[in-house]
Order: sequence, then structure tokens, then C-alpha cells
Amino acid sequence: MHAALQLNDILYMIFGHVNEPSLGYEPGGNVGHAALARTCQTFHEPALDVLWGDLYFPHPLVYCLPHSPSNDLWRLEYRTNVLTTRDWEVLQKYVQRVRSLTFHVAAPLCRNVLKALRQSPVIQPPLPNLQRLDYRHLIPEDYHLLDIFFVPSLTDLTIEVHTASFPDVSFISPLAALCPHLTSFRLFGYKSHEPTVATVSNVIMSLPHLQTLHCDQLSQAAITFVAWHPSLTELDISIPSDHAYNLAQFPHPTLPGVPPFSQIKSFGMNSVRLTTINAFIKAVQPSPSHLRVTMSHASSPEDLEEFFSILSNKWRDKSLQILRLKSSLPGASIDIDTIKPLLRFSKLRELHLLTGNPIHLSDEEFAAMGSSWPSLEVINLNDGYAQTADPSMITLRGLILLVNKCPLLRSAYLAININVLEGIEERPASMIGENDLQYLVLANTIVKNPRAVAFIISLVFPKVKKVVACGWRSDEVHFDKVNKYLGIFRLVRGGCWTDFLLIREYWFPSPRMSVERCLNLGHSDLYLYIDVLNAVRQPPLLSLPSQTCIGLIIVPLRHSWCHP
Repeated sequence: MHAALQLNDILYMIFGHVNEPSLGYEPGGNVGHAALARTCQTFHEPALDVLWGDLYFPHPLVYCLPHSPSNDLWRLEYRTNVLTTRDWEVLQKYVQRVRSLTFHVAAPLCRNVLKALRQSPVIQPPLPNLQRLDYRHLIPEDYHLLDIFFVPSLTDLTIEVHTASFPDVSFISPLAALCPHLTSFRLFGYKSHEPTVATVSNVIMSLPHLQTLHCDQLSQAAITFVAWHPSLTELDISIPSDHAYNLAQFPHPTLPGVPPFSQIKSFGMNSVRLTTINAFIKAVQPSPSHLRVTMSHASSPEDLEEFFSILSNKWRDKSLQILRLKSSLPGASIDIDTIKPLLRFSKLRELHLLTGNPIHLSDEEFAAMGSSWPSLEVINLNDGYAQTADPSMITLRGLILLVNKCPLLRSAYLAININVLEGIEERPASMIGENDLQYLVLANTIVKNPRAVAFIISLVFPKVKKVVACGWRSDEVHFDKVNKYLGIFRLVRGGCWTDFLLIREYWFPSPRMSVERCLNLGHSDLYLYIDVLNAVRQPPLLSLPSQTCIGLIIVPLRHSWCHP
């Protein structure tokens, strides 16, 4: 064995790239890591560290117990199971390796295991090296059992609260003392519940090393603390509609000239209405590079235009790179005049407009957006849903023009009229340069000519391997044919048509299949392949449905691979 493979740190990094979810909740998972651990003594320790490093609670713990009750007994709500000394001796081999803990299933299984871990002979804390805890269990009776995982090594804590139950979260009160190195704290779902607001606010004001914070409403004292927190760079908060946070009366104690939230690079704002968020941005003037805005009510085109105009003021047009705007309810349609203030953001890399407002843009207006955002990598307009029964004004030509202006574009979620092919040149590739578009989602689209659409996409977007269809008006059957054409075009243009290996790969179950049997199959996909050859060769190579022509295809195959 090479000397480098005898170093645990190197083996740990290598084993970490084995593409398996770490310790999934189903038995028999992580076969690769488990096999590595049994391969040799050198691999044993680093493989176990990777295997148990990311634990999905509680199944793996239960399954490895030598004399535990059956799983059904652990699931009984009113049964309290106790770990034996032998059980804990087995668990001790693994619990010290756990770095990340995620709660996966509902009560009573989690509750029974949590209670067992709090009792003798378990040594407290049961997971002494835990660094990350993600709890979205949403069972009110179980929240207070989590404190056994508050250890000094914990740096990342996520707790979701069910809005219908509002559990007592006072168990987090000693968090600062128990987890002095906590840098990421997420506790959300409580909205404006006053007792929870008070508890969460007090805890936040005792965390000096925070870098990431995600919460709902905070007290005025807590929002002031957060606004000038020296290490905080990622923030998600709720903006109350009934009363606004007043930061003007609480300037920085030592640097009164420093604006609030100036250190925040990734900012998430949640509120009922967009007008509330507009007022907040006007008051505090943040300038993040990533901005996420979520509203529960619909937004009018006027509110959206005001929002975009507020953003484009000051220096934000030079700093904003990612914008995500989402609303739970759809609003009235918007056009280029509404979006026009966004065209000032020359460094924009991602745009997610998920407001549900139907977007009416022409191909030229769509291309103008691309001219303003040369670094654009992702564009998402309502997840591709048109939000209207009318065909989109954007056509495939508009998408080509956009990508030509945005060569870095990787993903596009759009509603376009894919059947309008006018304006696309005879050689579509001449309309566009080299581009990186890979993921294309088209919604509310009925494809009338799958071959033509696939042919154009294969020429102008060579990295798109599949078009994802969604929406109630999408014709999934024809999109399947589009994707099949795309696969064939990609192989044909790669040179496979010269020796016809494509047919062997796609449709012949055996390399020794006779020509006669191939002809008798009458497989529609074989004709589909010939149809593609006719599309890429002028004059056409073949005429359908002549079996003589099919024979011309098959004969070279027999010489190349059908013979013994």
C-alpha cells in the first residue's frame, strides 16, 4: 500500500468523496463506507469516521444495538426503553465520531431514543463532539429533550418550530454558556409569538460569534444588537407589519457613523406585504450581495416597481449579485417597465422572480435584459410557470438572444412559446456564441414539432441534455420525444452515424441480432433514428419507410460487430 494511504487525514478526504448519503435512516445504507471499514485495519478508523460523521437520528443507533428490543417496541408511544450496559459499550464505539445530527422521523421513535440517551448507563453528553444539529421534528413534547446535544463543540444549530403548537423553547436559554463557539443559529416558525420572541431575542444577544442567523420577529433590543453585530454576515429576519423597527434612535455605541446591517452580505427579509419591506429598506439602506425577499400577500406591479427602484438607488446596483423575490399569492401582470430599474444591476448573477405575476416580455425586451446582465448565471421567472392561459410572448428565438448576451447562463426556468420558430436563422448556431446553458425548464408549453425544437436546441445549447417540462399545459409526451431527439442528435453530431454504433447502443438488445430480426421488429425508435439522419444530412440520406434503406444502415453494422 502506498505510504500516502496510511495517513488517516488523506483517507478521510478520499472516503468523503464516496457518493453515498452518510448513514441514511434506512437499514443497509452506506454499504460502501461500511465495506471500506471492514477492508483492512488501515481503512477501519477513517471509514468509520466518515460513516458516522453525518447521523440521521435515530435509526442507525437502534439498528446497531446487539440486544435491543425490536423496532416496533421502540415505536410504542407509552413504552420507555432503557439501554443496557452492553448496548452503551457498543454505541460508544460510534457516538464520538458523530459530527452532524439530523432528526428525520416523527414521534414516538425519536422521543423514546432521546429519553434512553438521558438515562444511565449513558455517559453525558452522548454525542460529545457534535458540531451541527438540525431539528425539524415539529413534535412539541420533544423539544426540551434536545439539551443533551448542547455541547461546547456545537457551532451550527437549526430548530424549526411548528406554528400551530408554539412549544416552550426555554431549553435554549443556557445556549451561550453550553455552546460558546456557536456561529450559526437558526430558530424559525414562531412568527410573532411573544414568549418565543422574548426567549430567542435574549439568547441571540448572548452569542458574540454569530456569523449566520435565521429567525422570525425579534425584540427592538435584539434587532439593534444584530444590526451592528461585528461578525454576522448572513441574516434572515421577519419584518413586522404592525410596528417598524426603529434603528435611528439606537446608533452604534462607538461608531455612530456606521450604518446598520452594513456587514451583512446575504440578507433575507420576510413580511406580509412588500410595502413593509420597501419601508424597511428605505430606512436602513442595506447593501448586501445576496438579497432574499418573501411576502405572504400578492404584490401589485406598482409595488414591485417601487421595490426595484428602491434597490437601484445608492450603490446597491454595484453590489447586488443574487436577487430572490417570492410571494405566496399571484398578482397582476408585469412588463418591462416594471423590471426596468433592475437593468442597472450590471453584476447580477442570479435572478429569481417567483411572485406569481404573469410576465409579459417580447423577445427584444428579453434580450435587453441579457445585455444588462452579462454575468447572469441563473434566471428563474415564476419557476417557469406562465400563470396565464395565454401563450408566452417569449419564443425560442428570445431565449437564444438572451443566452447570446449571457454566455455564463447555466440554468433557465421560463415559460416560452416554443412553437414559434420564426426569426431563427437557417444555421441557428450562427446566432449565438459558445455558452454554458445546461439546465432548461420550460412550462405551460405544448410542442408541435419535437424534432425541429430538439434540432435547434442541440445546435445552440449543446450542453443541454434534457429539457424539463412542467405546468398544467405542458405536453410531457412530446417533451419526451424532444429529449429522445436531443440524445440522438448529440450522438449523431459526435460522429456516431458514420459507423452506426448509435443503433447498437439504443435499440439492439444483442450484438448478434440478425438483420432480418431487426427488420421484423418494426421499432418506431429505429425510424426515429433515420428521421434524425435525414435532418442532419442534406440531401436526405434515407427515405422512409423503405426497408431497403434500412438494410443499407444495417449492413455496415454486420461487418463491424454482428459477426462472431
